Amino acid sequence: LPAQTDFRTADADVNTDQDIERSLDKMMSERALLKERYQEVLDKQRQVENQLQVQLKQLQQRREEEMKNHQEILKAIQDVTIKREETKKKMEKEKKEFLQKEQDLKAEIEKLCEKGRRQLWEMELDKLKNQHNEINRNILEETERAWKAEILSLESRKELLVLKLEEAEKEAELHLTYLKSAPPTLETMRPKQEWEMRLNRIRMTKESVRDQFNDHIQMVRNGTKLSSLPQIPTPTLPPPPSETDFMLTAFQPNPSLSPRLPFPIGPVPVPMVMPSADPRALSFPLLNPAISRANQPSPPLPASQGRSSPVVASLMGTHSPHMAPAASIPPPPGLGGVKVTPEFHVPQPADKLEKLLEKLLTRFPQCTKAQLTNILQQIKTARRTMAGLTMEELNQLVAAKLAEQHERA
Repeated sequence: LPAQTDFRTADADVNTDQDIERSLDKMMSERALLKERYQEVLDKQRQVENQLQVQLKQLQQRREEEMKNHQEILKAIQDVTIKREETKKKMEKEKKEFLQKEQDLKAEIEKLCEKGRRQLWEMELDKLKNQHNEINRNILEETERAWKAEILSLESRKELLVLKLEEAEKEAELHLTYLKSAPPTLETMRPKQEWEMRLNRIRMTKESVRDQFNDHIQMVRNGTKLSSLPQIPTPTLPPPPSETDFMLTAFQPNPSLSPRLPFPIGPVPVPMVMPSADPRALSFPLLNPAISRANQPSPPLPASQGRSSPVVASLMGTHSPHMAPAASIPPPPGLGGVKVTPEFHVPQPADKLEKLLEKLLTRFPQCTKAQLTNILQQIKTARRTMAGLTMEELNQLVAAKLAEQHERA
Protein backbone atom coordinates (compact mmCIF):
# COMPACT_ATOMS: atom_id res chain seq x y z
CA LEU A 1 0.00 0.00 0.00
CA PRO A 2 2.73 2.65 0.68
CA ALA A 3 4.32 1.90 -2.72
CA GLN A 4 0.98 2.30 -4.48
CA THR A 5 0.34 5.65 -2.72
CA ASP A 6 3.76 6.96 -3.77
CA PHE A 7 3.08 5.95 -7.39
CA ARG A 8 -0.18 7.92 -7.53
CA THR A 9 1.47 10.91 -5.94
CA ALA A 10 4.19 10.85 -8.58
CA ASP A 11 1.56 10.81 -11.35
CA ALA A 12 -0.20 13.80 -9.81
CA ASP A 13 3.09 15.72 -9.69
CA VAL A 14 3.69 15.11 -13.40
CA ASN A 15 0.18 16.27 -14.31
CA THR A 16 0.64 19.45 -12.26
CA ASP A 17 3.86 20.33 -14.10
CA GLN A 18 2.13 19.94 -17.46
CA ASP A 19 -0.71 22.25 -16.33
CA ILE A 20 1.78 24.90 -15.32
CA GLU A 21 3.54 24.78 -18.69
CA ARG A 22 0.22 24.95 -20.52
CA SER A 23 -0.88 27.92 -18.40
CA LEU A 24 2.42 29.70 -19.00
CA ASP A 25 2.16 29.14 -22.76
CA LYS A 26 -1.41 30.43 -22.76
CA MET A 27 -0.39 33.44 -20.70
CA MET A 28 2.46 34.28 -23.08
CA SER A 29 0.21 34.02 -26.14
CA GLU A 30 -2.42 36.24 -24.53
CA ARG A 31 0.30 38.72 -23.52
CA ALA A 32 1.55 38.93 -27.11
CA LEU A 33 -2.02 39.37 -28.40
CA LEU A 34 -2.75 42.14 -25.90
CA LYS A 35 0.52 43.85 -26.81
CA GLU A 36 -0.43 43.87 -30.51
CA ARG A 37 -3.91 45.24 -29.75
CA TYR A 38 -2.41 47.94 -27.54
CA GLN A 39 -0.01 49.00 -30.30
CA GLU A 40 -2.87 49.17 -32.84
CA VAL A 41 -5.00 51.34 -30.55
CA LEU A 42 -2.01 53.57 -29.79
CA ASP A 43 -1.16 54.06 -33.49
CA LYS A 44 -4.77 54.84 -34.37
CA GLN A 45 -5.06 57.33 -31.54
CA ARG A 46 -1.85 59.13 -32.49
CA GLN A 47 -2.96 59.30 -36.13
CA VAL A 48 -6.31 60.85 -35.19
CA GLU A 49 -4.61 63.29 -32.81
CA ASN A 50 -2.11 64.40 -35.47
CA GLN A 51 -4.87 64.91 -38.06
CA LEU A 52 -6.93 67.03 -35.69
CA GLN A 53 -3.90 69.09 -34.69
CA VAL A 54 -3.12 69.78 -38.37
CA GLN A 55 -6.73 70.85 -38.99
CA LEU A 56 -6.62 73.12 -35.94
CA LYS A 57 -3.42 74.81 -37.17
CA GLN A 58 -4.94 75.30 -40.62
CA LEU A 59 -8.02 76.93 -39.11
CA GLN A 60 -5.83 79.22 -37.01
CA GLN A 61 -3.87 80.30 -40.10
CA ARG A 62 -7.09 80.87 -41.99
CA ARG A 63 -8.46 82.94 -39.13
CA GLU A 64 -5.38 85.17 -39.14
CA GLU A 65 -5.69 85.65 -42.89
CA GLU A 66 -9.39 86.49 -42.59
CA MET A 67 -8.68 89.00 -39.82
CA LYS A 68 -6.03 90.65 -41.97
CA ASN A 69 -8.39 90.79 -44.94
CA HIS A 70 -11.11 92.19 -42.68
CA GLN A 71 -8.84 95.02 -41.54
CA GLU A 72 -7.92 95.84 -45.13
CA ILE A 73 -11.58 95.86 -46.14
CA LEU A 74 -12.47 98.18 -43.25
CA LYS A 75 -9.71 100.56 -44.30
CA ALA A 76 -10.91 100.46 -47.91
CA ILE A 77 -14.48 101.15 -46.74
CA GLN A 78 -13.32 104.18 -44.78
CA ASP A 79 -11.41 105.49 -47.78
CA VAL A 80 -14.40 104.97 -50.06
CA THR A 81 -16.73 106.63 -47.54
CA ILE A 82 -14.49 109.69 -47.23
CA LYS A 83 -14.11 109.92 -50.98
CA ARG A 84 -17.86 109.56 -51.43
CA GLU A 85 -18.58 112.40 -49.01
CA GLU A 86 -16.05 114.65 -50.72
CA THR A 87 -17.43 113.78 -54.14
CA LYS A 88 -20.97 114.33 -52.92
CA LYS A 89 -20.16 117.80 -51.56
CA LYS A 90 -18.34 118.69 -54.75
CA MET A 91 -21.19 117.49 -56.92
CA GLU A 92 -23.77 119.34 -54.82
CA LYS A 93 -21.76 122.52 -55.19
CA GLU A 94 -21.44 122.02 -58.93
CA LYS A 95 -25.12 121.20 -59.12
CA LYS A 96 -26.02 124.49 -57.46
CA GLU A 97 -23.70 126.34 -59.79
CA PHE A 98 -25.18 124.61 -62.80
CA LEU A 99 -28.71 125.34 -61.64
CA GLN A 100 -27.82 128.97 -61.12
CA LYS A 101 -26.16 129.10 -64.50
CA GLU A 102 -29.16 127.39 -66.05
CA GLN A 103 -31.45 130.03 -64.60
CA ASP A 104 -29.17 132.77 -65.86
CA LEU A 105 -29.08 131.21 -69.29
CA LYS A 106 -32.84 130.90 -69.36
CA ALA A 107 -33.16 134.59 -68.55
CA GLU A 108 -30.70 135.46 -71.24
CA ILE A 109 -32.53 133.20 -73.70
CA GLU A 110 -35.74 135.07 -73.01
CA LYS A 111 -33.95 138.34 -73.62
CA LEU A 112 -32.14 137.14 -76.74
CA CYS A 113 -35.11 135.23 -78.14
CA GLU A 114 -36.18 138.26 -80.10
CA LYS A 115 -32.71 138.72 -81.51
CA GLY A 116 -32.48 135.31 -83.18
CA ARG A 117 -30.02 133.70 -80.77
CA ARG A 118 -32.51 131.50 -79.01
CA GLN A 119 -31.27 128.34 -80.74
CA LEU A 120 -27.69 128.84 -79.59
CA TRP A 121 -28.68 129.15 -75.95
CA GLU A 122 -30.95 126.13 -76.19
CA MET A 123 -27.96 124.10 -77.32
CA GLU A 124 -26.06 125.36 -74.30
CA LEU A 125 -28.98 124.39 -72.09
CA ASP A 126 -28.97 120.86 -73.53
CA LYS A 127 -25.29 120.63 -72.79
CA LEU A 128 -25.87 121.63 -69.18
CA LYS A 129 -28.64 119.05 -68.91
CA ASN A 130 -26.27 116.39 -70.16
CA GLN A 131 -23.74 117.44 -67.55
CA HIS A 132 -26.48 117.32 -64.93
CA ASN A 133 -27.38 113.77 -65.99
CA GLU A 134 -23.72 112.79 -65.84
CA ILE A 135 -23.50 114.12 -62.29
CA ASN A 136 -26.59 112.16 -61.29
CA ARG A 137 -25.12 109.05 -62.86
CA ASN A 138 -21.91 109.54 -60.88
CA ILE A 139 -23.95 109.92 -57.69
CA LEU A 140 -25.76 106.65 -58.41
CA GLU A 141 -22.45 104.88 -59.10
CA GLU A 142 -20.92 106.12 -55.85
CA THR A 143 -24.06 105.08 -53.96
CA GLU A 144 -23.92 101.61 -55.50
CA ARG A 145 -20.23 101.31 -54.67
CA ALA A 146 -20.92 102.23 -51.04
CA TRP A 147 -23.82 99.74 -50.96
CA LYS A 148 -21.52 96.96 -52.18
CA ALA A 149 -18.90 97.95 -49.60
CA GLU A 150 -21.48 97.64 -46.80
CA ILE A 151 -22.47 94.18 -48.03
CA LEU A 152 -18.80 93.17 -48.20
CA SER A 153 -18.30 94.41 -44.63
CA LEU A 154 -21.22 92.29 -43.39
CA GLU A 155 -19.98 89.22 -45.26
CA SER A 156 -16.42 89.57 -43.95
CA ARG A 157 -17.62 89.98 -40.35
CA LYS A 158 -19.90 86.96 -40.78
CA GLU A 159 -17.02 84.83 -42.09
CA LEU A 160 -14.80 85.96 -39.21
CA LEU A 161 -17.36 85.03 -36.53
CA VAL A 162 -18.20 81.73 -38.24
CA LEU A 163 -14.49 80.92 -38.43
CA LYS A 164 -14.08 81.50 -34.69
CA LEU A 165 -17.09 79.27 -33.97
CA GLU A 166 -15.71 76.58 -36.29
CA GLU A 167 -12.43 76.69 -34.38
CA ALA A 168 -14.32 76.14 -31.10
CA GLU A 169 -16.30 73.37 -32.83
CA LYS A 170 -13.09 71.60 -33.90
CA GLU A 171 -11.78 71.86 -30.35
CA ALA A 172 -14.97 70.26 -28.98
CA GLU A 173 -14.79 67.52 -31.63
CA LEU A 174 -11.17 66.86 -30.60
CA HIS A 175 -12.22 66.35 -26.98
CA LEU A 176 -15.17 64.16 -28.00
CA THR A 177 -12.95 62.04 -30.25
CA TYR A 178 -10.70 61.25 -27.32
CA LEU A 179 -13.60 60.65 -24.91
CA LYS A 180 -15.33 58.32 -27.40
CA SER A 181 -12.11 56.36 -27.94
CA ALA A 182 -11.70 55.89 -24.18
CA PRO A 183 -13.63 53.08 -22.42
CA PRO A 184 -17.00 54.24 -21.00
CA THR A 185 -16.57 54.90 -17.28
CA LEU A 186 -18.18 57.18 -14.72
CA GLU A 187 -15.13 59.42 -15.06
CA THR A 188 -15.59 59.94 -18.81
CA MET A 189 -19.39 59.90 -19.23
CA ARG A 190 -20.01 63.28 -17.61
CA PRO A 191 -17.27 65.17 -19.55
CA LYS A 192 -18.54 63.50 -22.72
CA GLN A 193 -22.10 64.76 -22.11
CA GLU A 194 -20.81 68.27 -21.28
CA TRP A 195 -18.70 68.43 -24.46
CA GLU A 196 -21.60 67.11 -26.56
CA MET A 197 -23.86 69.85 -25.15
CA ARG A 198 -21.16 72.46 -25.85
CA LEU A 199 -20.71 71.16 -29.42
CA ASN A 200 -24.47 71.35 -30.09
CA ARG A 201 -24.62 74.88 -28.69
CA ILE A 202 -21.69 75.99 -30.86
CA ARG A 203 -23.38 74.60 -33.98
CA MET A 204 -26.70 76.27 -33.12
CA THR A 205 -24.91 79.58 -32.48
CA LYS A 206 -23.07 79.28 -35.81
CA GLU A 207 -26.34 78.75 -37.72
CA SER A 208 -27.97 81.65 -35.85
CA VAL A 209 -25.07 83.99 -36.72
CA ARG A 210 -25.27 83.00 -40.39
CA ASP A 211 -29.03 83.57 -40.48
CA GLN A 212 -28.76 87.01 -38.83
CA PHE A 213 -26.04 88.20 -41.19
CA ASN A 214 -27.85 86.80 -44.23
CA ASP A 215 -31.00 88.70 -43.19
CA HIS A 216 -29.02 91.94 -42.82
CA ILE A 217 -27.32 91.42 -46.18
CA GLN A 218 -30.67 90.83 -47.87
CA MET A 219 -32.12 93.98 -46.26
CA VAL A 220 -29.16 96.07 -47.44
CA ARG A 221 -29.60 94.69 -50.96
CA ASN A 222 -33.27 95.67 -50.80
CA GLY A 223 -32.30 99.28 -50.07
CA THR A 224 -32.15 99.46 -46.27
CA LYS A 225 -29.29 101.54 -44.87
CA LEU A 226 -26.77 99.64 -42.78
CA SER A 227 -26.75 102.38 -40.13
CA SER A 228 -30.50 101.91 -39.58
CA LEU A 229 -30.19 98.16 -38.89
CA PRO A 230 -29.59 96.86 -35.35
CA GLN A 231 -26.06 95.83 -34.52
CA ILE A 232 -25.52 92.05 -34.49
CA PRO A 233 -23.90 91.15 -31.14
CA THR A 234 -20.81 88.99 -31.05
CA PRO A 235 -21.83 85.55 -29.74
CA THR A 236 -20.32 84.51 -26.43
CA LEU A 237 -19.75 80.92 -25.38
CA PRO A 238 -19.49 79.62 -21.82
CA PRO A 239 -16.06 78.43 -20.67
CA PRO A 240 -15.21 74.86 -21.70
CA PRO A 241 -15.88 72.08 -19.18
CA SER A 242 -13.13 71.53 -16.64
CA GLU A 243 -10.72 68.73 -17.50
CA THR A 244 -10.50 65.84 -15.05
CA ASP A 245 -7.30 64.18 -13.88
CA PHE A 246 -8.19 61.22 -16.11
CA MET A 247 -7.92 63.47 -19.16
CA LEU A 248 -4.69 65.13 -17.96
CA THR A 249 -2.63 61.98 -17.26
CA ALA A 250 -1.16 59.38 -19.58
CA PHE A 251 0.08 55.88 -18.86
CA GLN A 252 3.30 54.55 -20.31
CA PRO A 253 4.72 51.01 -20.05
CA ASN A 254 7.65 50.48 -17.65
CA PRO A 255 10.78 49.63 -19.70
CA SER A 256 12.45 48.04 -16.66
CA LEU A 257 10.25 44.92 -16.89
CA SER A 258 12.19 41.95 -18.23
CA PRO A 259 10.68 40.72 -21.50
CA ARG A 260 11.98 37.20 -20.83
CA LEU A 261 9.58 36.63 -17.92
CA PRO A 262 6.04 35.47 -18.73
CA PHE A 263 4.59 37.66 -15.94
CA PRO A 264 5.41 41.20 -14.65
CA ILE A 265 7.45 41.57 -11.48
CA GLY A 266 8.08 44.92 -9.84
CA PRO A 267 6.37 48.34 -9.80
CA VAL A 268 3.33 49.27 -11.83
CA PRO A 269 4.05 51.89 -14.55
CA VAL A 270 3.79 55.42 -13.16
CA PRO A 271 1.51 57.87 -15.05
CA MET A 272 3.45 60.51 -16.92
CA VAL A 273 2.23 63.80 -18.43
CA MET A 274 2.62 64.42 -22.14
CA PRO A 275 3.81 67.92 -23.18
CA SER A 276 1.28 70.10 -24.90
CA ALA A 277 1.65 73.22 -27.03
CA ASP A 278 -1.75 74.55 -25.98
CA PRO A 279 -2.72 74.91 -22.27
CA ARG A 280 -6.27 73.91 -23.17
CA ALA A 281 -5.18 70.82 -25.15
CA LEU A 282 -5.72 67.31 -23.82
CA SER A 283 -2.97 64.93 -22.78
CA PHE A 284 -4.18 61.62 -24.14
CA PRO A 285 -3.43 58.45 -22.16
CA LEU A 286 -1.15 56.07 -24.00
CA LEU A 287 -2.57 52.94 -22.41
CA ASN A 288 -6.16 51.77 -22.40
CA PRO A 289 -7.04 50.86 -18.80
CA ALA A 290 -9.45 48.20 -20.05
CA ILE A 291 -6.60 46.40 -21.84
CA SER A 292 -4.21 46.63 -18.90
CA ARG A 293 -6.82 44.97 -16.68
CA ALA A 294 -7.84 42.22 -19.12
CA ASN A 295 -6.58 39.24 -17.07
CA GLN A 296 -6.08 40.41 -13.50
CA PRO A 297 -6.97 43.82 -11.96
CA SER A 298 -4.09 45.84 -10.59
CA PRO A 299 -4.24 47.55 -7.19
CA PRO A 300 -5.54 51.16 -7.38
CA LEU A 301 -3.04 53.99 -7.54
CA PRO A 302 -2.78 56.23 -4.47
CA ALA A 303 -3.98 59.78 -5.10
CA SER A 304 -0.68 61.38 -4.13
CA GLN A 305 1.34 59.12 -6.46
CA GLY A 306 -1.06 58.93 -9.39
CA ARG A 307 -0.84 62.69 -9.90
CA SER A 308 2.92 63.15 -9.81
CA SER A 309 4.21 65.45 -12.53
CA PRO A 310 7.23 67.65 -13.32
CA VAL A 311 5.54 70.71 -11.74
CA VAL A 312 4.68 68.79 -8.60
CA ALA A 313 8.25 67.51 -8.48
CA SER A 314 9.56 71.07 -8.70
CA LEU A 315 7.12 72.17 -5.99
CA MET A 316 8.35 69.34 -3.74
CA GLY A 317 11.95 70.42 -4.28
CA THR A 318 13.31 67.18 -5.80
CA HIS A 319 14.85 66.58 -9.21
CA SER A 320 15.43 62.83 -8.94
CA PRO A 321 14.74 61.04 -12.22
CA HIS A 322 13.42 57.99 -10.34
CA MET A 323 9.73 58.05 -9.54
CA ALA A 324 8.21 56.15 -6.62
CA PRO A 325 6.29 53.05 -7.73
CA ALA A 326 2.53 53.34 -7.40
CA ALA A 327 1.80 49.73 -6.46
CA SER A 328 3.21 46.21 -6.78
CA ILE A 329 1.62 43.24 -8.53
CA PRO A 330 1.62 40.09 -6.32
CA PRO A 331 3.92 37.33 -7.69
CA PRO A 332 2.27 34.28 -9.20
CA PRO A 333 2.21 30.91 -7.45
CA GLY A 334 5.62 29.27 -7.27
CA LEU A 335 7.53 32.57 -6.78
CA GLY A 336 6.31 33.46 -3.31
CA GLY A 337 9.86 33.98 -2.10
CA VAL A 338 10.56 36.81 -4.59
CA LYS A 339 9.91 40.19 -2.96
CA VAL A 340 10.17 43.59 -4.57
CA THR A 341 10.56 46.48 -2.18
CA PRO A 342 9.50 49.88 -3.62
CA GLU A 343 11.78 52.84 -3.09
CA PHE A 344 10.26 56.13 -1.94
CA HIS A 345 12.23 59.36 -2.32
CA VAL A 346 11.44 61.86 0.40
CA PRO A 347 11.62 65.46 -0.90
CA GLN A 348 14.11 67.81 0.70
CA PRO A 349 12.48 70.58 2.83
CA ALA A 350 12.50 73.90 0.94
CA ASP A 351 10.30 76.84 0.16
CA LYS A 352 8.47 75.33 -2.85
CA LEU A 353 6.36 78.39 -3.63
CA GLU A 354 9.38 80.69 -3.63
CA LYS A 355 11.24 78.40 -6.04
CA LEU A 356 8.24 78.28 -8.37
CA LEU A 357 7.84 82.07 -8.21
CA GLU A 358 11.55 82.52 -9.01
CA LYS A 359 11.15 80.37 -12.14
CA LEU A 360 8.06 82.33 -13.20
CA LEU A 361 9.80 85.67 -12.52
CA THR A 362 12.62 84.55 -14.79
CA ARG A 363 10.06 83.75 -17.50
CA PHE A 364 7.89 86.88 -16.86
CA PRO A 365 10.22 89.61 -15.52
CA GLN A 366 7.56 92.31 -16.05
CA CYS A 367 5.40 90.83 -13.25
CA THR A 368 5.72 91.01 -9.48
CA LYS A 369 5.51 88.15 -7.02
CA ALA A 370 2.11 89.34 -5.85
CA GLN A 371 0.74 89.30 -9.42
CA LEU A 372 2.14 85.82 -10.11
CA THR A 373 0.80 84.51 -6.78
CA ASN A 374 -2.66 85.85 -7.65
CA ILE A 375 -2.49 84.25 -11.12
CA LEU A 376 -1.42 80.89 -9.63
CA GLN A 377 -4.38 81.05 -7.25
CA GLN A 378 -6.73 81.74 -10.19
CA ILE A 379 -5.31 78.77 -12.13
CA LYS A 380 -5.65 76.50 -9.10
CA THR A 381 -9.24 77.68 -8.52
CA ALA A 382 -10.18 77.11 -12.18
CA ARG A 383 -8.54 73.67 -12.40
CA ARG A 384 -9.25 72.62 -8.77
CA THR A 385 -5.70 71.20 -8.65
CA MET A 386 -2.19 71.97 -9.87
CA ALA A 387 -1.41 68.30 -10.45
CA GLY A 388 -0.78 67.05 -13.97
CA LEU A 389 0.94 70.22 -15.25
CA THR A 390 4.43 70.49 -16.67
CA MET A 391 6.45 73.67 -16.19
CA GLU A 392 5.95 74.58 -19.87
CA GLU A 393 2.18 74.18 -19.59
CA LEU A 394 2.15 76.30 -16.42
CA ASN A 395 4.09 79.03 -18.26
CA GLN A 396 1.53 78.94 -21.06
CA LEU A 397 -1.39 79.22 -18.61
CA VAL A 398 0.26 82.19 -16.87
CA ALA A 399 0.87 83.84 -20.25
CA ALA A 400 -2.78 83.33 -21.18
CA LYS A 401 -3.94 84.92 -17.90
CA LEU A 402 -1.64 87.91 -18.47
CA ALA A 403 -3.04 88.32 -21.99
CA GLU A 404 -6.60 88.29 -20.62
CA GLN A 405 -5.72 90.96 -18.05
CA HIS A 406 -4.09 93.08 -20.76
CA GLU A 407 -7.19 92.84 -22.99
CA ARG A 408 -9.48 93.81 -20.10
CA ALA A 409 -7.25 96.79 -19.30
